[in-house]
Amino acid sequence: MPRPGPSAGADAVALPTTERGRRMRARLLAAAREVFERDGFLDARVTDISAAAGAAHGSFYTYFGSKTAVFRALVAETMDDLYASLGTGGEPGPPDGHPAAVALHRIDAANRRFVAVYRENTALMALFEQVTTFDPEVRALRRAARERNAGRVRHSIEQLQRDGLVPADLDAEYAAHALVAMVNGVVHYWLVLDGGFEQERLVGTLTRLWAQALGLPARG
Repeated sequence: MPRPGPSAGADAVALPTTERGRRMRARLLAAAREVFERDGFLDARVTDISAAAGAAHGSFYTYFGSKTAVFRALVAETMDDLYASLGTGGEPGPPDGHPAAVALHRIDAANRRFVAVYRENTALMALFEQVTTFDPEVRALRRAARERNAGRVRHSIEQLQRDGLVPADLDAEYAAHALVAMVNGVVHYWLVLDGGFEQERLVGTLTRLWAQALGLPARG
């Protein structure tokens, strides 16, 4: 049974159920990214998105109810990728390393991935911040993505607490939100506001601050 697209909002339409439909939806998303990044959200037009995708104007509305709906879908996919492993890591770490060293390795790998994905999507993330200020559903999408990510980080901190690597009296929920805000804020400043940082130094500093905030030793 067809189902609404992810984070498409009140003007959602059903996701395509055929391979041809899925390909067309993907083409429209790719075209929307191109047009949004070139023209900005306010000046982007559905006509231009359809033309860039090689689709008839009316075909757009088979997949997305509005310009805002395609923007929401595009951002939802990017946010899922961006926050997939921040603070939790996706790598097992050194096989024979001290538990603290393994934890540090995973945090560093996650921060590196976050920076890499954000850098690949800088223009879209800048637009996301802009649209958040006037679209309630995009703002809700941003909050939901942040909540999901902070939840993953909180679970990671709680596991480190159970392992005896992080003080048990640290509030895992508050710490998770603070750490996520730290990384997101400084990377936004660097890439969107042209902060002038050097990537390796930035990642190393973020990882060190993350570890020190949790009470992990800098080296295991």
